[in-house]
Amino acid sequence: MMRLSRTVLLLALALTAGARAAAAQTIPSPYRHIEPAQSAGVFVGYLFTDPDVGLPDSTTLPLGPQSGPVVGVRYQLRAAGPLNIDASVGAMLTDRRLFDAEIDEDSVFVGPVDLETTVPATVVMADVGLRFFVTGARTWNGLAPFVVGTGGVVGDVRGSFAEEEEVDRGALFRFGPSFAVGAGLGTDWFPVPNASLRVEAMGRLWRQSTPSAFLELRTDERSEWNPVLGITVGGAIHF
Repeated sequence: MMRLSRTVLLLALALTAGARAAAAQTIPSPYRHIEPAQSAGVFVGYLFTDPDVGLPDSTTLPLGPQSGPVVGVRYQLRAAGPLNIDASVGAMLTDRRLFDAEIDEDSVFVGPVDLETTVPATVVMADVGLRFFVTGARTWNGLAPFVVGTGGVVGDVRGSFAEEEEVDRGALFRFGPSFAVGAGLGTDWFPVPNASLRVEAMGRLWRQSTPSAFLELRTDERSEWNPVLGITVGGAIHF
């Protein structure tokens, strides 16, 4: 009986030691799977714009929207593995400077006239894009870094202002609707499985057109791609 008890005790000790050794050899993975396939969220940030449009003498005139804060909403859907489809709408609250055009007797542009005033501008951006997560449908230590490419439309939704009534009709600047493309990078951080915070840097190109009165020939049309840099932070709920 004594031998049997001793054998059972030794066997229990051996099993306990083996279990501890197996547990000690287990290495916790830094990766966690992202179960939800959809998310909806908001973002805020700041856009650094280039308001200049080109003139015939190779100079520029800052007619376009100035830099300003941006707010918006976004929706994201997982397409396959690391690839996600994005849709977002944002609005930048800013202003633009007013210039008139001095025209000679032959209806030829002589030079710009700075009216030393600004009017409000609300630039609305609607984008769709593809977002590629470097870690796939997983996080690494809570982080999910990504690169993104977008395309969409942009334009100033504000109407005319009283300050523009005395400006030559051909000198009035109107922005959009215009096509815009962008590319960026950033990361999501998941403090909990169903919610994330995002930091993103995005570079865009959108088209701005020079009003006809600022061109040598009033029938000319001139437009160019202007760069825009955006820095945003936001949050999302995943479901």
